[in-house]
Amino acid sequence: MQIRVTVLGPGVADGVDVTVTAPAGTPLSAVVGSLASVVTPGGSTPGAVYCEDRRLDPALSQLGQPPLVDGAVLSLHRPLEGPGAEPVPARLLVASGPDAGGVHLLRGGTATIGRSADTDIPLDDPDVSRLHCALTLSPDGTITVADLGSTNGTWLDGRPVREHPVALPSGGILRLGESALRVLTAAERPAAPALGGQPAPGAAPDRRGGASGPPPEPPPTRVQRRVGWGRRASGRPEEAPPEPVAAERVPRVAPAEESRWPDLAALLLLAVESGPRLWERRAGSRDAYGIRLGTAQSPADGLPPVTVSLPAVGSLGLAGPRERIAGLARAVLAQLAALHPPSALELVVLAPGRAAEWSWLGWLPHTRPARGQDCRLLLGFDEEQVAARLRELTEIEAPGEGRSPARRSVVLVDGGLSPAAAQRLARLAVEGPATGVHLLCLAETPPATPSSPVAETLGAARSASPAFAACGSVGLLSGAMATAVRLVGPDGRPGPAASADAVSPAWVERFARALAPLREEGVGGAGGAQPGTAPLPESCRLLDVLELSRVTPASLRRRWAGGTGLPLVLGAGERGPVSFGLGGSRVPLLVEGGPRSGRTETLNALAASLAATLGPRELSLLLVEGEGEGLAASAELPQVASHVGATDPVRIRAFAQALRGELKRRALLLGGTSFDPRRGFGEGLTPAAGELGEGRVVAPRSGGEAAGQEPEPPMRARGSAPLPWLVVLVDDLPALVSPPLGAPGRQAAGSMMRALDAVRREGPALGVRLVLAGGPPAGEDPLRLAVAARLVLTGAPPGRGELRTVDGGRAPTQAGRITGRIPRTATLRPTVTRLDWARLGDPPARRPVRELGNGPTDIALLASAAARAASPKESASATPV
Repeated sequence: MQIRVTVLGPGVADGVDVTVTAPAGTPLSAVVGSLASVVTPGGSTPGAVYCEDRRLDPALSQLGQPPLVDGAVLSLHRPLEGPGAEPVPARLLVASGPDAGGVHLLRGGTATIGRSADTDIPLDDPDVSRLHCALTLSPDGTITVADLGSTNGTWLDGRPVREHPVALPSGGILRLGESALRVLTAAERPAAPALGGQPAPGAAPDRRGGASGPPPEPPPTRVQRRVGWGRRASGRPEEAPPEPVAAERVPRVAPAEESRWPDLAALLLLAVESGPRLWERRAGSRDAYGIRLGTAQSPADGLPPVTVSLPAVGSLGLAGPRERIAGLARAVLAQLAALHPPSALELVVLAPGRAAEWSWLGWLPHTRPARGQDCRLLLGFDEEQVAARLRELTEIEAPGEGRSPARRSVVLVDGGLSPAAAQRLARLAVEGPATGVHLLCLAETPPATPSSPVAETLGAARSASPAFAACGSVGLLSGAMATAVRLVGPDGRPGPAASADAVSPAWVERFARALAPLREEGVGGAGGAQPGTAPLPESCRLLDVLELSRVTPASLRRRWAGGTGLPLVLGAGERGPVSFGLGGSRVPLLVEGGPRSGRTETLNALAASLAATLGPRELSLLLVEGEGEGLAASAELPQVASHVGATDPVRIRAFAQALRGELKRRALLLGGTSFDPRRGFGEGLTPAAGELGEGRVVAPRSGGEAAGQEPEPPMRARGSAPLPWLVVLVDDLPALVSPPLGAPGRQAAGSMMRALDAVRREGPALGVRLVLAGGPPAGEDPLRLAVAARLVLTGAPPGRGELRTVDGGRAPTQAGRITGRIPRTATLRPTVTRLDWARLGDPPARRPVRELGNGPTDIALLASAAARAASPKESASATPV
């Protein structure tokens, strides 16, 4: 388990980002000393540790459990200021403008707003006066606003506000310069309406699409995080405030239209509070991958959003002064991360030399590699990292004619790139949208003004970057202070000016930390956001994933007794174990990978996973080798009925004949029986009445045979005996079905290929399943494996891959290892290391797994325990659990 946290200590204002690696359940006390030494070398162990304003008990607080999760901020010796648990009468939300996204807590009295840092609520808006206006929250809950002699004036729902206080109506929009603000009281915070294309208000969004009745209860636990609110505007009390004047309401944009494009303050609350709208947009949603760049400059018409759709324009360029386009880009990326889950959106950063500016993206779960990329995070902060990210992006396959990508990649491009990388990006801007890759390119230019017309500014940006020139649309900052944005379409004609939304570095830091510990419920991303786990491990022990760290006959008997169907645990994923329903699948499972990818080890692990689920009377395994003896380690499992290799053509031919005979026998026994794959053959499915045929030629070994006794005679089918599952596992398929000239098995290759093809065609209805490794021979597909579930291994590190199902689902996986020996306990010692964001785009360090040199292998332990668990003598003497 790994978590990334920030540690604050005496004299360390910004904190130190660290990675904590430890076994699950490790108490905080095991790493407190290491945390203190990282912050203050040579310092003593702190007397107290705080997470925000909450003091933690190091002996009781566990790493990986709230609040010690990804993104947490720990303070040594003293507490931090948090939002507090006491109720807040009202909140001021900065809904739009150059300093959008702010959430300020109003606790009573008068609070001043302006550009000056001395005001209670400072705004980074050059069109706002240093002391612009004042809000007053009365004891009875009434909120008023008064202008303080500002240069550009204060507007409330399109009407000017003077020095005399005016009452703020519910949901009223306050405009100051280019900024738009809203005040919400505690009583005025109803559930937000659903996103466009989602269920209507009052119905909870079904995480699989559609409505599902009343809103669900909130999760029983919430992750406590550092909220990082703006300064608390408790204000200054007044003795006799003037009597407020009621403001007349004016027509404004429909709430449903505004709800489709939530403002950045609402998105911050959504992230911090894990609101129901978090990650609601999927690939097929109405506004999927749409971006709000700002709001129309119409003070009398609410906040009409100015939006652009990435699937429609392909790629988007942002041009303007450096500080302003960076704020707008931060707002764009935050919107995408808040509204789209990691299963629908991947964020990639190409920004050489700018790690300090964009490292906040590393907290987001959207930057974790999910397609087997050889890096810890999808970041490119130097030329080598940029080249690696570009290779990975160009390898993404198109979804097929008439289909849209189920997951899209948004690539931030910022900074100077090599000529070769710039040309590849230009091609990617044109060709990438077809595979779901969209660029967000930044170009530093002066704002569009009368002295620098739109055409001249765009020309300068496009000449500086070929990728920017290939973008379908451009958001061009304009105005003397670059606080407005004009959307320029493919035709080159600019749209009307709008107030540009931008957020500060501090805002995105706390926003990203709020999302850091979250994950999606369920494999493949179906479900809401919950506290999450660490990225994929570099190595994965299968017995740990199966929760069989201490494998015993008793533990196996309990698992066999509760086994249903034919679940196949592949290994570890980002959201827990990754499984494949082999029993319910009507297509083969194909394990693909090149040399040293861990393909044979993965096939052994799949055999062990099956053997840990069902006993020998419910499951038979047939092992077939194309070349070598890689599956010999699995041959000792009592569920293995046969193990043949391509070097013996006589046995191969006899095996193929017996396998086809088994299919015919099962078809005869099951004549007229409707097979339900959810129940399986070990759950009461009995042969049909009539001819029972001969005994199985692939009968499993009994416990007595495994112990060296004489084998029992072949099992004969009985009218009351259920048929077991039969799984055929084939390694090195190309060498088996298409051996080279002179190979011993060449004469029997045709027989084996016909037998495997019969299993593929007839097996799904007969309880026979096929697991293959190696893929079809180049240019051939004799078994019609174009339609198959795939575990694609990349080999970096060995066992790293992605499960791809026929319905388009994808799940990153670190396949389990089973032939290694028991790992040394020293490898599980908790460690704390400094986090270097600039290097997280590098390939992870390869550390060989340290094993006990004189102990048995994991698969030998499993085979021994399984043989004893299947022994009638041990089963009879076992104490019922």
